[in-house]
This record gives sequence, structure tokens and C-alpha cells, in this order.
Amino acid sequence: MAYQALYRQWRPLTFGQVVGQEAVVRTLRRQIETGRIAHAYLFCGCRGTGKTTLAKIMSRAINCQNPDHGDPCGVCAPCRAILDESTLDVLELDAASNNSVDNVRELLEQVRYPAQVGAYKVYIIDEVHMLSSAAFNALLKTLEEPPAHVVFILATTEPQKIPATILSRVQRYDFGRIPAGQIIARMREALTGLAVEAEPEALQMIARAAEGAMRDAFSILDMCVSAAAEGRLMAATVRDVLGSSDRDFLFAFGERLAGGDAEGVMRQIDTLMRTGREPQVFLREITRHLRALLTVKTVGEGAAELLEVTDEDEKRYRTQAERFPWERLLRMTDALMRAESELRYASAPRLGLEVAALRACAETKGEDVPALLERIAVLEARLTAMDGALENAKAGVAASAGSKGRSANAAGETAEPAAPAAPPKPRPAPTGEQEIWERALQLIAKTEPPLLGLLKKERFLGAQGTVYRLQVAHERKDFSFVQLNKPVRLESVTRALTEAAGTPLSFEVVLENDGGERRTADLFAENERTLADAVGRENLEIDGTERRP
Repeated sequence: MAYQALYRQWRPLTFGQVVGQEAVVRTLRRQIETGRIAHAYLFCGCRGTGKTTLAKIMSRAINCQNPDHGDPCGVCAPCRAILDESTLDVLELDAASNNSVDNVRELLEQVRYPAQVGAYKVYIIDEVHMLSSAAFNALLKTLEEPPAHVVFILATTEPQKIPATILSRVQRYDFGRIPAGQIIARMREALTGLAVEAEPEALQMIARAAEGAMRDAFSILDMCVSAAAEGRLMAATVRDVLGSSDRDFLFAFGERLAGGDAEGVMRQIDTLMRTGREPQVFLREITRHLRALLTVKTVGEGAAELLEVTDEDEKRYRTQAERFPWERLLRMTDALMRAESELRYASAPRLGLEVAALRACAETKGEDVPALLERIAVLEARLTAMDGALENAKAGVAASAGSKGRSANAAGETAEPAAPAAPPKPRPAPTGEQEIWERALQLIAKTEPPLLGLLKKERFLGAQGTVYRLQVAHERKDFSFVQLNKPVRLESVTRALTEAAGTPLSFEVVLENDGGERRTADLFAENERTLADAVGRENLEIDGTERRP
């Protein structure tokens, strides 16, 4: 007997064997148990998530003579006939190659004939979005009011291409990508049956490469098992089959990018090419690596679940993420994604990879607005650090002078006794809005220099009660306004304000009007300051209150 691919061997035969689509399975099983069978279904989702598999299970379940909690028994005459494909009660049509109106009309001519061995005739149309407009029109009326013994099950990866007139006549079910953990568990079952052991990292690599598609995972596993030696599947074997790079290589490459090490990047790419790796595959992998760094930098704790990695891997990602400002990491990821798309059409893929990597190294030298803001933020952070170091140095000199005076007295010199040093006064809590704001900026400079650069470019409006407000210029509404309004940044500024003031405060970002007009209250405050500088605050009368010496 010819060898059967793993994905065919392990295709589920009952609802209970389907993984990753619990909501869809629960609803379909309940319909069968209650006898509320719809006349048309639409299964939507990416490839390899179980659309056709569930359609076949459904075709047997609604015809089964002895269903068990909605599952087909697999032993009755209709179940056996459908499994053996020896009945015309279930007809499967591939719309990708049978998309003309004539194909649909031929199918519809058979609709009026009753089922042979079961209660229903089931028509499964795969990739239904490939049907022509005329074919959809021919299907429309029958799909709306089919005979009582007919059930249509349509499957597609692109539901947006299906006419609304069709969508309104079907029950739609969306299939999600299967989690990596469930894919790994299913692969372990298959490997147990094959008497093959696998390293955990090997299965994780296959699950990541499958991108939520169980069929893709089994297809890759099939190749890897064939290449495995002595009944053991190693991560290195999977890496060779996939043509991918190991995690250490990706982290090392990330370090080169973080340091702007153009020579190191070129040498690593040369190593990559000499080992037979594909430039486009590597670009995809390094983009995923940067996406992981973005994730840990954005979501805080608990990123391991989002990335589907171990806690140790998450810590390693966090350590490297500290090497990148958030804005630079975002721009690098975006640039490499574009390069990956363009590389498929490049006549020299290696050159395209090298240029993309060198540009990523030189991101800090960019001349666009985000790059300039990043550079300004770094400079301001350095100035703040220098101010702190200068203050510490002054304090050290003063302490050293006092120590020398005490040493001289202890040696019996005739110096006048030094006055006892007064204990250092605690730094007073800031009271004014501007002072609190400046103190908060100093705190932000120590932890998030890029955020400081964004804040310093905009206009501080003061406070309304406990809400401190910052106004973004209209010409920066597409970048600064969006970036500052992200929850993680609002939270960072709120935390710094609260720490600076010693009392809970909040933060709000507003946008300047289209014409550049400012709020009346702001103009009033500015005019008041101008008059005070000209005639003296004591000589002003504001809101009916006269202030005189």
C-alpha cells in the first residue's frame, strides 16, 4: 500500500478529535443533537485550520443512523459509504478549478434527486470565493431555497470576496488559527505512534513555521521525520529542513543591529549564505525576532503567552529589548517587513538582504522626523545625566573638604574649629505646576529618553485640577499625538507626575486646532504674564481684584 501523508493519517474523523475550533464544534454538534440542521453553511479561515475536515465530519454526522452526542458512529451504512467515497450523497467541488457557470449548473441539476443511503445530500464547495459572478448568480436561488434533502457547505480562505447576497443566505463560522500548544500536543501523538522522540525546541520550531495551520505542521513534520536519524528528531534537523537560523544566531544578529555594527552584520550574513540559507527566509525570521522584542517592550509582564515561548526565552527577549529605543525598534521592523516583500522580486536576494540590514544599522542616523526626535531624546537624556553627575561631584567635593578639616583638627593643627556640619535638608516637594512638570520630565529622562523627546517638543498647558495637560502641534498630529496617546505612554507620564508631586495626578494629551489657535484660557494666561512683566504684578487688577503695594 502506498504511503499516506501524516496529515491524512491524522485527519479527525469525529468532532471530538478536532482541536483549536471549540466554539464551532460546540455549535455544530448541538445542531445535530437537536435536529436543527441549516440548509447552507460557510466555513471561513486560513488554510489548514479544519474547514474541509469539519465539512466532511458534518456530512457524515447528519446522515449517521446512530450518532453519539452528535458524532458520527463510523460503522453504519451511510458513514461507511461516505468514508469510502462510494456514494453520491456527498459531492465535493473545488471551485478553484471548477468556477464557471456551467460547472455550477451541472451541480444544480443533481440537486433535485434524493439521497441514496442517508437523509441528506451534501455539497461541499471548497475555495468558493473563486467562483465567477455568473456562477454565483446561478447558485443564488438554489442556495436560498434548496430542497429539504440538500445541505450546502461552502469553505473559503477569503470571505471578503464572496457577494453579500450569498453571505446573507448562509450560516457563517469563522475558524481561528490553532494555538501552537495544541499543534505540538497533536504532533506528539503522531510521533508516539511512529516511535520517534523529538526535542521540545524541534516541535516549537515546526509549530511556529506552521503559523496556526495544523495541516502545514504535519506536512513539515513528515519531512523532518524522514530526515531524522535513529528515531530522534533534533532541532538541528528541523532547522535544516526549514532552512532557518537558530535562536542564538538571531539574538547575535539583533545585538549587531542594536550596536550599529555594520561589519558584524555583513559577516553574519556571509555565514548565513555559506550555510545555504535563503535570504527571504532569514528576513522573515529576523522580522519575527524584532516583533518579539516589540511585544515584550509593549505589553509588560506575561508576554511569553503572547509569543508562545518559555519564561526563560521571554527574559532573554526583555534583556535585548532594552538595547533598542521603542521608536527605532518599530521603524526597523516596518522597514524589514517591506524589504521581505520586495525581496521576492529581487534579482540578487543577498544584496537586498544586505542593504536592508545595513539600513537597519544606520537607523539612528535617519533624517526623518521620528529619527530626529529619537536623537534629540538621547541627547537630552545625556544632558540630564550630566547634570546629575555634576551635582554629585559638587556634593563629593564639599564632603571631602569637611573631611580634611576634621583630619587637621585631629592632628593638632592650629586651625579654627570647624562648625558642625548641618544635616542635609530634604529636597522640598514641588508646589507649582511647572515645577512638578519639570521634575516629572527629569524622572522620565532616566527611564524613557525617546518619550522625553516627544514631550519636550510640545507645549505644556498646565493643570486643570489634578489633570496635567500637554498640547501637540497640529502638524505633528499623525505621529506625536498618536504616540503620546498610547496607553503605555500615558501611564508612564502619569506615574512620573504622581512621583514628582507626591500625590495622585493624571495626564492628558490634546491636539492644537487646525488653524493653530490656542484655548482662550491659555491666551489669557499668556497676556497676563506679559502685562505683569511690563507694569509689575502688584499693579495689575485681574477679575476685579486689585493688587497694589
